[in-house]
Amino acid sequence: MITATNRLIVLLCLMMCSIGLNSCVTTSGAVGASAIKAPYARMETYKTYAWFQQQPVAEADYDKGFNENLDMHIRRAVEEELEERGYRKAERNPDVLVAYDVSVSVPEEKDKPENFSTGFGYSYGYMRGYRYNYGNADMPGYRSVDLFKQGTLIIDLISPQSKMLLWRGWAEGGINNFKAGYKQVRNQVEEVLGKLESL
Repeated sequence: MITATNRLIVLLCLMMCSIGLNSCVTTSGAVGASAIKAPYARMETYKTYAWFQQQPVAEADYDKGFNENLDMHIRRAVEEELEERGYRKAERNPDVLVAYDVSVSVPEEKDKPENFSTGFGYSYGYMRGYRYNYGNADMPGYRSVDLFKQGTLIIDLISPQSKMLLWRGWAEGGINNFKAGYKQVRNQVEEVLGKLESL
């Protein structure tokens, strides 16, 4: 015979299990964004931006499973998000330059250090034909692109004068589908650029 005390214990156990499962469901798969900033960066003073490179310096060379529309989605999302945060696109003398990468895993024969500038690696941006060349001045917490998990969206803000990295934000594994539509890309860009206010 089940007593009232036993019923209460069973009920409490079921409630604890339910709470535990709910917390697992809400946190599993969450990517989260992170950011680092150069000690000399004055984020509050930057109001205008331009792209680091408007045009690729090499022909696009997509591996199987990648979609060229991803570049268009990322650029559109970055511009919209920056403008919502009070930045304005400038034709001349921008306060910061913007670049992005999405890290990819590639065969060893493609991932050769001699193919890249220091601190960079094979990425979706590389496939798109973009070859960035800016320094990081040993920024605390800095990692080169090839050391990020595949699918990590990385957004950089660079000084137009010194060509040094001022700020980097990323979402680890945020673009896990290289054919992602605009909505998914925009969500990731919003999460990354949301870190602009946190440093």
